Amino acid sequence: MPAVSRRSAGRHDAIVIGGGHNGLVAASYLGRAGLKTLVVEGSPRLGGPAATLEFMPGYFTTIANSPGSLEPKIVSDLELERHGLKFVRPDPTLVQPLTDRRLYVGWRDPARNNAQLESFAPGEAARYEAFFAYLQRFADRLGISIFEPPPTLQHLVRNLTRLEDQEAFSRILFGNVRDLMDEFELAPETRALIAPLAVVGGQAAPSTPGTPFNLMMRPLSLASLRGRGSHDPRLIPLRGSTGLAVGGMGAIIEALRVGIVAQGGEVRTATRVASIRSDGERVLGIVTSSGDEFDAPIVVSAINPKTTVTSLVDDTSRWGDLKPKVQRKSLRGRAFKVVLALDGMPRYGGVASDDDAARFASAQFRIAPTVDYIEEAHTDMLVGRLSLKPVIWGLCPSMTSPMLAPPGKHVLSLNIGNAPYHLREGTWAEQRDVFAKRAIAKLAEYMPTLPDLISDYRVIDPTQFEREFGLIEANITHGDTLPSNMFWMRPMAGLHAYRTPTRGLYLSGNGTWPGNYISGISGHNASQAVLRDLAQANDAATPVPAEQAG
Repeated sequence: MPAVSRRSAGRHDAIVIGGGHNGLVAASYLGRAGLKTLVVEGSPRLGGPAATLEFMPGYFTTIANSPGSLEPKIVSDLELERHGLKFVRPDPTLVQPLTDRRLYVGWRDPARNNAQLESFAPGEAARYEAFFAYLQRFADRLGISIFEPPPTLQHLVRNLTRLEDQEAFSRILFGNVRDLMDEFELAPETRALIAPLAVVGGQAAPSTPGTPFNLMMRPLSLASLRGRGSHDPRLIPLRGSTGLAVGGMGAIIEALRVGIVAQGGEVRTATRVASIRSDGERVLGIVTSSGDEFDAPIVVSAINPKTTVTSLVDDTSRWGDLKPKVQRKSLRGRAFKVVLALDGMPRYGGVASDDDAARFASAQFRIAPTVDYIEEAHTDMLVGRLSLKPVIWGLCPSMTSPMLAPPGKHVLSLNIGNAPYHLREGTWAEQRDVFAKRAIAKLAEYMPTLPDLISDYRVIDPTQFEREFGLIEANITHGDTLPSNMFWMRPMAGLHAYRTPTRGLYLSGNGTWPGNYISGISGHNASQAVLRDLAQANDAATPVPAEQAG
């Protein structure tokens, strides 16, 4: 293949690689600080897993179903609602079938929710509240901020002087969520509601050590930043939601893009980066696959850190053993997507009221009726077997954003949480439809009319996630979120504070701390690291008056 000729394409104050939500958040903060910022995205569309895709003619949705973890601080700081973002807040926010076809309905009214918990067992509402209060007390006691670089071990444990604090540290970081729920004597139904949240960030089951930590992101957010009033969605630990963006998740991405452009920034899609240029000591800019050279003293890579380090940085001679460590790191994902085109509204069996049927169809849902169901699904995945018990996270986004489907039609978006990246038998090209039909059949147990509504469907299997979306090993968070891969270990000790050994080159994205899906915190934190370094450099370059120097 002939070498691509290079040509100068301009200079910027900062370049952000990756137009996913974290890259756009980072670029937004840099632009607001006055930096002329360029965002380059390799695919034809912005957003990554939050990009709006047309899966079938007229049927649109995204990989990520909802912005439940989107930080209110970031929405406020970046004035996203002024840039066109609007939310609708369904009530209920969640429907989860339990055993015997019962439905848990996550109403926003705490009294209605508590009544359901009490139906599981007398006193269950108090035990449920005590469980999450325990996590919040621990987050408060840690005294760390997720809006800052990750703490060192010494900083993390500095306040844990009491025996009860050390006990909580052990249970939450080293124990498993199954045992922790045992400790609070929660009813089986309540455990089924909590367990999916504890296993969402990697290849984990309720019995996997470290799973309670996956329940800590909202408590840590509240401990980091309080004072947003009783309507703060973070105050509802099990099912609190920022709301659903009108127009789908892509509306968040569009609001970020509009804000960047309004600040004088530039956003380029279908612009793949071939390398990050440096002189060995500091970053110089980027080269695209078409040979364009963009110069900048600051480059923020918001794509998978493994891709950045192993494929893009042109000179890691000063990095010691960091690059081979990153190369050896396994990401072990499990993403699998099914999108259904429906001729009508999906409806849960046994719901008599048309109004309730519509309200329930507007809510997010999970299919994981018991803790044992999740354990068995996990075991199937570990041995490379297509499970008969798919764990499903779903949403019908056209209920709240009708423009996502043709008039009178609906689109149903399903994320399956236990797809093995490596199959024991066959290939994903052969098996993707088999697994998709198993997920549809399982969902039909709770929505009996669903099969008759389906006019078409599309699938994204784990190999497609890797090939088409850059998600190595189909890991949507660029590495699991268990404690062994968090704090100073995210993405790797030595690369954990957003900075790299190449001066001016920074890392962001879900592969960096805290790596919490569609929160935007990693983008915020990387931008703040850049701005702090610039401020320190400016201070160092400011001459000291003679009278002060003397």
